[in-house]
Amino acid sequence: MSENTIKNEFVNFEYDQIERIEKINKLLEEARKSSAPVATIRFMNRVCNLDVIYVPISFPMYRLENGRTLTLQDEYLATKQDVPDDFFTRDANSPEAQSVQHDLLMKLSEIKGILKTFQDIANEQTEPLIITNTGFVVNGNRRLSCWRTLYFNDKTTYKHFEYIRVAVLPEADEKAIARLEADEQIAPDIKADYLWHSEARMIQKRIEERGEKKEDVAALYRMTEKDIDLRLEMLYYASQYLIRNNWERQWSKIDKDAYAFEQLVKERKRLSGSIEKSLLESLTFSLVTVGSSEGRIYGKVPEIRKFLFPIIEAVRKEIPEIIENKYISNNTNLLFDDLTDDEQEMTNIAQALVKLTEEEQKKVVEVVESVITDENEKERERKSNNYLIDQVKKAVAALENAVSVCSEEDNKTKGLDKLLDTIDGDVALLRKWLKENENKNRN
Repeated sequence: MSENTIKNEFVNFEYDQIERIEKINKLLEEARKSSAPVATIRFMNRVCNLDVIYVPISFPMYRLENGRTLTLQDEYLATKQDVPDDFFTRDANSPEAQSVQHDLLMKLSEIKGILKTFQDIANEQTEPLIITNTGFVVNGNRRLSCWRTLYFNDKTTYKHFEYIRVAVLPEADEKAIARLEADEQIAPDIKADYLWHSEARMIQKRIEERGEKKEDVAALYRMTEKDIDLRLEMLYYASQYLIRNNWERQWSKIDKDAYAFEQLVKERKRLSGSIEKSLLESLTFSLVTVGSSEGRIYGKVPEIRKFLFPIIEAVRKEIPEIIENKYISNNTNLLFDDLTDDEQEMTNIAQALVKLTEEEQKKVVEVVESVITDENEKERERKSNNYLIDQVKKAVAALENAVSVCSEEDNKTKGLDKLLDTIDGDVALLRKWLKENENKNRN
């Protein structure tokens, strides 16, 4: 639907905030007089029975601080150069912001299949939305956006969404609202998972923008402080990846890459040098951009760290053009007197990997996957080469154990002669093979 349709129908802007509060209070009084059903929730550390009222579907306002849409709002602002950065924060009642918020919610709804569920007219509203005493939806924004889309496209078929039930919270501060949102949507029994970067951005916003303590945020979202740190680090490297590709704040490009960034955080900590860490970051970023032809991306990140030096050597030899002068900064601060030639070359490669085009990243990823395959094959061969002597060692250990108990009187010896003959024959074969192999090596 057009923006004007959303403004004029989806959300009723005839009420300002004061009038909306008055309307809600009037409906609450009527509900209490008629002993209408209540919704029981835990709120502000106590059990609350919330009065439930019926309102027109256009009456509630979307909560612009909805955690699910935080990164979508980021992306909207990043791609709309004429929209101010405070578009979603300066006025929660803004028709323009409410209109855009509807569109963002519908993107989420389509992903989760909610719209498809309610297209079936047998699926009506079963639980009330939860709104503040000022009319903003705390829990149920996605359902509301779906119902509005269906109803205003076909008012006959979806007449059952003309009026909806909402449970009204008592007056509360933002902290209490955030706690409720976390309980209703972030807790382990959530009804639909948050995108990983949305969750991380919520955490970042509270700690870095609002100045909340890490331990308080961890408690709010029922996480450990270690979990909080991991999500913030994942978000940091994801943001660096997007910036490097000129996609700043376009989080939807990495919806499915959570595990890759998680592995990057973990594997990076296993490296000690800053250059090695930079190389791992760049190679991982290229892998995220290009994709892997051999399995999941996140499974490759530990292997990149494990085989980092063979990979870099292969890059240097097979695609030397990436470290030519056109990729090396003229900034003399990047040249260090105390580095060896090899270390300086590693530094140059690290700088070069930051500046690759997508085509060059494809070449790098081909080299990376080729080296990983070769190195894994070498490891299998090494293990295979040790197989013979490992088995002989096990046989020797077993024989020594047998010799140590041979003096005991109650040992059974039936068939022992045949077993010893077998051992003698096997030993003779091994000695013959060993002699032939030694002569072959000498020749």
